[in-house]
Order: sequence, then structure tokens, then C-alpha cells
Amino acid sequence: MAYKSLYRAYRPQVFDDVSGQEAIITTLKHAVEENKIAHAYLFCGPRGTGKTTVAKIFAKAVNCDHEPKPCGECESCKAIENGTHPDVIEIDAASNNGVEQVRDLIDKVKYAPVQGRYKVYIIDEVHMMSSGAFNALLKTLEEPPAHVIFILATTEPQRILPTIISRCQRFDFTSLTDEEMISRMEHVMKQEGKTYEEGALAQIAKLANGGMRDALSILEQCLAYNDDHLSVDDVNSIYGILSMDDKLRFIKVMLSQDMEEALKLVDKMDHNGTDIKRLTYDLIDILKDIIIYKNTHNDSILFNLTKKQAESLAPYITSDEALDFIHLFVDASEKYVRAVNPHIYFELAVLKVCNQDHDHKVVNMPKEQIAQVNEDSHDDVIDTLTTEEIEPVTEPEEVIVKEDVQPITNQADKPMINSNDEIDSQKPPVFHYENEQEDETTDYSDLDIQVDIDDIMNILVQADKHVLLDVQEKWPVIRNYMTQLKVAKYANMLSVGKPVAACSQAIVIAYEFMPDVNAVNYYKNYRALESLLEEVFGKKYRFVAMQMDQWLELRKHFIVLMRQHKLPQPGPIALKHIDSHNLDDTSQLNEAQKFALETFGKEIVEFTDDDE
Repeated sequence: MAYKSLYRAYRPQVFDDVSGQEAIITTLKHAVEENKIAHAYLFCGPRGTGKTTVAKIFAKAVNCDHEPKPCGECESCKAIENGTHPDVIEIDAASNNGVEQVRDLIDKVKYAPVQGRYKVYIIDEVHMMSSGAFNALLKTLEEPPAHVIFILATTEPQRILPTIISRCQRFDFTSLTDEEMISRMEHVMKQEGKTYEEGALAQIAKLANGGMRDALSILEQCLAYNDDHLSVDDVNSIYGILSMDDKLRFIKVMLSQDMEEALKLVDKMDHNGTDIKRLTYDLIDILKDIIIYKNTHNDSILFNLTKKQAESLAPYITSDEALDFIHLFVDASEKYVRAVNPHIYFELAVLKVCNQDHDHKVVNMPKEQIAQVNEDSHDDVIDTLTTEEIEPVTEPEEVIVKEDVQPITNQADKPMINSNDEIDSQKPPVFHYENEQEDETTDYSDLDIQVDIDDIMNILVQADKHVLLDVQEKWPVIRNYMTQLKVAKYANMLSVGKPVAACSQAIVIAYEFMPDVNAVNYYKNYRALESLLEEVFGKKYRFVAMQMDQWLELRKHFIVLMRQHKLPQPGPIALKHIDSHNLDDTSQLNEAQKFALETFGKEIVEFTDDDE
């Protein structure tokens, strides 16, 4: 027996086998059961949604003598299924669209059915008929013999004369949902005895774009590629599709403004035969999901992303940025239709995204993390600065915290760095944040804030490389909040700094100028800065600021203590310059100040010294 394509072999033969179109199926079944059968029907809708299939099932139902109708087993049903029934005539209007062919049809309409109760004419692609052919059919369609049923099928109902449409019962077939197509494909795979990944069927459903016939054709092609087991990678390889992880990575590269890497990825996609048009639409869908998730935090209404995938991208992009990027890709997709090489327009869209003026430079991750002091050390690290940024030391730069560190028992055990940058292990460097005059106009230049060096050392002994890398990767996102009036001031304070050490509870931030350090360490700014960090990172971090030169000295001091096994034992994170001020104490406020706090919140309200 000759091989049949899957969409032909598994074409539904009864109403209950049809995927989707529930309203249409219910209406037609009731019409057959109640013998209220119209003389003309118009089935319209996208390709592959079941128009011709339902027309044939309906032709079976009106000619079937068994229950339920159609039974699919009687002689009449079998003949219609095999295309040999003399009373069911299929006509391709694309090749039989002239007046002469219609006149021939009209001449045969008057003859009674040979085998069944009704003669059923199924005219496919009826919109291809000429105006003359429509006009010739008009009178017969309006008043056909009682034994004749016309079923007109089309993907373009707007091209059919209104006088034809008005004489038919119109049924609009809709695109199938992914779930409906997946369910049908699972049935086919079970019947074929094939194994598969659920994600592979979901990918095929997405490629089919609502058409069941397309889905089965794609499935058949994928099975021909790998008949043993259908995987997501098989589907992606055949149709030049990037995996979701690759798409998310590509978006992150564009957001980081790494134009060189973005162009390399685009070139690689082109070399691998990636479908640029489909990739564009996929990127648009991902960005739409990000906008939805950032505004609702409800993963159940996402179309493409899982909650984990949405959370992996959401911190790096604002909703406004996502909308801007969508517009860029939509503009590019509109030009694909008339472009000889769509790759050019896609590449231009990528360049525009990478060239977006975010007015900041993203922290670049080092290609190689700094080497460990010894192989037995943990992966805790206090920063990832390159060797060129400080004077060379004899040991590798990465600072690793050992399990056998010993606490410092007294201040005399703490070494310090002398003026010649020579290591002296007698006492630690002492940093007092006193008035400096780098910027006369800065409000914080007159502050005298003293930060306890032990508080910072306590953070360093608990430092974790993975936490720091995550913080550094997301730090540029803070710049995006500078467009929001409520937090712009605090976003500016944080964004000019660089996180140089971090543990699970706290971050050390280095700044070039002392007024910036004072601004971040000022207790009145603490709550607002803490809330902003929580918004960006999704968790609360304590934080302390240092000047970069002082940080480099402290790091050397830390390395010395580590080599001498004199690092202090880790303890609860404390910041004396902040904790000495009871930020939650409102007992000293007057009624107006308390009302302002209750109404607007601590992040917005700030009392000047004159008000206190």
C-alpha cells in the first residue's frame, strides 16, 4: 500500500475527532440530528484549520443511515472517505473557475443523487472563481434542488461577492490553539509508536501557527530526520531555530551594548541558516512576555516564557526599553516582505538596540576569574579587579577565605599599609570619612562619617564570588531607574559606584570621589538606597561605600591577614555608622512629620536638620 502523509492518514473521519472548532461542530451536529439542513454553507478561515475535513464529515453525516451520524463504518461513509462516492463532488475552484465549468456544474445539479440522500458539492478555494462564474452560480445557489447542498470553502472570504455570502450559512473557522495541536500530535505519535519530548511538540505547534495540517506536515518531516526519538534539538536543527536559552542570551548581549559580540552571534546565526524572520517574531514574543511579567508578576498569563526564564531576564530591562526594542523589530519585520535579504534589516535592528543611549557603560565580566590562592580554598572572593588596577603582589589576586581562619584577638595583630605601599602587619589601615573638597557643589562634601573598618572586614570574610558576579552583572540596571523621578537621586548615587565585594547579606561599593562615598554612607539616605537595591536584586542587601584607593589598601591588608591565618571569624552583618541611628524611631517627630511618613512612606519623605 502506498505511503500516506500523516495529515492524510490521520484526517478526522467523524465529528468527535476534529480538534477545536467546538461551536461549529456542535451546530452542524444539531442541524443533522434535527434535520434542519441548509442548502448552502460557507466555511472560511486560515489554512489547515479543518474546513475541507469538516465539509467531508458533514457530507457523510447527511448521507449516513446509522447512529451516531456519521458512523464512519457504513458503505456510504467509507465511499466518501475514499473519494469514490458518486454524490459527493469536490471541485477545485482554482482550476475550475470559469463560466463554462460552472454551467456544466449547473446542468448536473438537477439530477437526483445516485446512492445517498443528498448530492453535496464541496467547492474549495471558492474565492478563486471569476465574477462571471459567481454570477452564473448565483441563481442556482439561491434556489437549488432540494437534494443538493453546496459547501464553499475559502481562506479569503473578503474576495467573495456579498450576494454569494448572503445566500450561505457562514462558519468562521479559527486557528487552533497550541494545546489542541499538541493533543492531536500526541495521539498521532502514540498511534505511530514514536517517542518524543513534550517541548518538541510545543515547538512544532508554535511553528504551525494555528494550522493542524501544517503541524502534522512539520511533525512528519521531523520524524524523517530522526525516526527514533523526536527532540527539541531535532526541530530546531531542521528549521534553523535558536533555543530559548540562546534567545535569552542574545537579548542580554544586546542589552549590555556589546555590539561586537552581538554581531558575532548574528553572523553565526546566518551561517547556521537560522530563520531570521521567525527569530524576529520570537524576540518580539519574549519581550512582550517580559513587559507582562514586570507589570503583573503572574507567570500563568505568559505566552512563551516560564517564570524562571522571565525572572532571568526581567532585572536587566525596563518595560519602556522592551517596548522600544519591540518597535525596532516590528519595523524590521515589515521590511522583510520586500527585502531580498532580510538579514540586513535584522542586523540593522540589532545595531540600533546595541546603540541605544542608556548613558552608562556596563560592567564587563572578566573572561577568566582570578586564580585561587591554593586548591583547597573555598570559592569566596572579595572582588574581581584586574592586576593592572593595583600594584603587583607576589600571590595571585583572588582572595579566598579558608576554613581554618583564626580570629584576630587584639588590635595589635592587624597589619596596615604604610605610605610606601609596603606591607606592615602591625595594624590595619584606618579610614575616616572626613571633609574633602573634590566637589564644592556636592551636598555631602561637608559630612564627617566614620565607618568602622571591622564592619567591612566582617563582610569580606563572608564574601562569595558568585554573589559578587551576580551583583556586578545586574548593577547597570540601576541606571534605568534614573528616569523615575521618585528614585532618580538614589539611582544616581549607586550607579557611579562599583561593587567590589559581596556576601549573601551585604555589598561593598567603591567610588572614585569622597562626596559620593559620603552620600551613600549617610544614614538619612540608607532606607531609600536599600529599597532601590531590593527592587533591582529582589532581596535586601546591607551596603557600605569606600573610596577606591582605600579599598585597594584594605584588600592588600585582607590578603596579608589571610596568609597569616589571622582573619576574624565571621559574625552578624553590622554597620555601626548606620545602626547607631535608629532609623525607625519616630518618637521625636511632631504630628505633621508623623503624618507625612504615614502618608508617603520613609523612602520619599526626608526631613532637613531645621525640621528635626
